[in-house]
Amino acid sequence: MQNPSEPWAPALPIVTERLFLRVHRESDLHDLLAYHGDPETTRYLPWPVRTRQQTRDALVPKLAQGVAKSEGEWLVLAIEERASGVVIGEVLLKRGADRTCELGYVIRRDRQGLGLASEAVAAMLALAFDEYGQTTVDAEIQRGNTASVRLVERFGFVRDESLDYLKEGSDGEPVEIEGYLLRGRPMGLASPSTFNL
Repeated sequence: MQNPSEPWAPALPIVTERLFLRVHRESDLHDLLAYHGDPETTRYLPWPVRTRQQTRDALVPKLAQGVAKSEGEWLVLAIEERASGVVIGEVLLKRGADRTCELGYVIRRDRQGLGLASEAVAAMLALAFDEYGQTTVDAEIQRGNTASVRLVERFGFVRDESLDYLKEGSDGEPVEIEGYLLRGRPMGLASPSTFNL
């Protein structure tokens, strides 16, 4: 376990049974457009449906987000499907205070329901607890996103209404965000050393 003040800079790629978790590349643009530009996938995300140029603009900061140096920064990894070489989503950890971080993820629509998001999330949770010494992970889920609720609940996250808030959606309408909290490492997670090449 590393010193809490050090940057989060995991050994990459993280390898799971079906996935590589790695830093984004400029060549990922076409793959990202498949979900950044999909109204169904973005319905529960904090960004609107994006054009190719908007997706390119969103990709630029991701190229440097394989490291999170301090509180408030995101570690953002592309989820590459090993069998196809296609980037099918992304998974994120946001550094917080007091050994707490926030989890985020998205998977393109044609790969949902296959356990791929769970596989990526499991690897990131192992990283958070084992490498970075986190004691609590939270997830912010838009009301109505039942698939995400089911995913986090499988890992032991519980509803925490103290984390709820309203925000403005991409259409200008208010959106209800519900908080979920995981205190302590879930049983059965493989350690990050198991995932790395």
